[in-house]
Amino acid sequence: MKAKQLLCEHKALTAIGIVAAILLIGVISIFIYTGSHFARGTKVNGIDVSGMKINGLKDKIQDYKLQVTERKIDADTRKESTYEETISGKNIGLKIEDEEPLKEIMKKQGFFTFFTGEKEEYEISHTISYDDTLLAEKAAQLKGLTQTDGTEPIDASISEYKEGKGYEVVEDQPGDILDEEKTVKAVTEAVSGLKDSVNLAKEDCYQKADLTADGETITKTLEDMNRYVSTKITYQFGDETEVLDGSTINKWIKYSANGTAKIRAKKVEAYVLELRRKHDTVFTNRKFKTAYGDTVMVYGGDYGWWMDTEKETAKLTKLIEKGAQKERTPEYRQTAAAYGDQDYGDTYVEVNLTGQHVYVTQKGKVVFDTACVTGNQSKGYSTPAGSYGITYKQRNATLRGENYATPVDYWMPFNGGVGLHDAKWRSRFGGTIYKTSGSHGCVNLPPSAAKTIFSYVETGMPVICYYSTDVVAKKSADHNTATATPKVTKTPEATKTPKATKKPTATPKVTKKPKKTSKPKATKKPKTTKKPKATKKPTVTKKPTATKAPTKAPTAKPTPKATQASAGEQGGQSE
Repeated sequence: MKAKQLLCEHKALTAIGIVAAILLIGVISIFIYTGSHFARGTKVNGIDVSGMKINGLKDKIQDYKLQVTERKIDADTRKESTYEETISGKNIGLKIEDEEPLKEIMKKQGFFTFFTGEKEEYEISHTISYDDTLLAEKAAQLKGLTQTDGTEPIDASISEYKEGKGYEVVEDQPGDILDEEKTVKAVTEAVSGLKDSVNLAKEDCYQKADLTADGETITKTLEDMNRYVSTKITYQFGDETEVLDGSTINKWIKYSANGTAKIRAKKVEAYVLELRRKHDTVFTNRKFKTAYGDTVMVYGGDYGWWMDTEKETAKLTKLIEKGAQKERTPEYRQTAAAYGDQDYGDTYVEVNLTGQHVYVTQKGKVVFDTACVTGNQSKGYSTPAGSYGITYKQRNATLRGENYATPVDYWMPFNGGVGLHDAKWRSRFGGTIYKTSGSHGCVNLPPSAAKTIFSYVETGMPVICYYSTDVVAKKSADHNTATATPKVTKTPEATKTPKATKKPTATPKVTKKPKKTSKPKATKKPKTTKKPKATKKPTVTKKPTATKAPTKAPTAKPTPKATQASAGEQGGQSE
């Protein structure tokens, strides 16, 4: 019984010894295995070597091939497809340069690290190597870099203008021509990490369009162009309205190849010139209803709306660039009393050159009238017909010409050196005095009448000078004043001109239309705080005869001085 028990114990011990031996062998094997294999999760120079022996890494390197995926773009349809090329590790000299650093990694990892996993990445120089020159050569031989029929990328651009929507970005389109520098870099990184493949499109290796949809240039240009066409400028010319908005402005935008845009200055200028052509009234002929009730045609003169096209073009361009939305009055060199055909309004001075009579009308009613004497017809000093504006008014001026210097109490120039003023040296006014004993071109007035008119007129007030018919002239010739004057609210003092008796029945005929000349420059009101010394006497310009209207439109108004009247002045002295 005892022997049997001993036998059993022996067998148990033997079994335990066998198990222990097996475990020992297993542990030894594991230690040997873990000492010759990389732990799970180990990376060397970016290469995942988990569970791999050094020889296994060698084999992997020996058989290594990199699959390069490239794209192809059809130039006509812009349809995209892909194709592959391969770079072999053998062709670029890929190898393990030194095994010792790898062995050191394995020793460091140990038994427990093998099972728990290694989270550290190792960078070892000169361990895995390749020939940089060979790799660059192989990369440069890829089709995307060598093809002669490659498709260029297309730049992003701005769409056509759409009413109510403005502009949009047209996306850039890719091409299939590789960027060599980016390609070599992407391939090198893939080989260094022993990656199986690399997609050059995903690695952004293709040449890009110069202008991309998300680029700063296109983004800013889109913003600028949509701001331009958001502009709405409303011009009001009396009852007529001109609206400038995107439907017109979009045609003025110049989009350049470099992706920028600007407003074409010439287009803005042309628009402003068209506004001027349609709405300016300066230098035009006018139908004018006289104090007699007749309608005459008044030719020429520099009164009326006169737009400053240069300033308005500059201002309008800036407003478009800002995308302004507003009502606007144009920049003017000169303005008139009202818009429309009757731009002289309802307050003005009327000079009947044939009837030799002056009327002052305010708010459509004649408030004052007087006989006058205008330019000497026999000497060619006839007062020019036309529509003008009072340049300024001055007390106690000296009118100067080539051979005279005449002081006057009330001076109201309206056409260069031609103006309204008192003529105290005259004893009679009206009739036909002007034909042989008229002024040098000015409108001579009785002193009291000049004083009264002076109180009515203001700078810019219209002065309408016209010739009526010979019939009106003949009827007026029988008296010292014109006989056909309308009833007025006030008469001049100290004149020898009787009040008007009745309205003439004859309708004045329009005198011959004068030929147009170049437009005069706008005049400016001079300072009147002190009287400057007399300057060189201007020459006297020839005046048209009394039998017809002047053959030329008035020339540019020179800027008058306070103490001096230019050629065509010195009313009433025939000597």
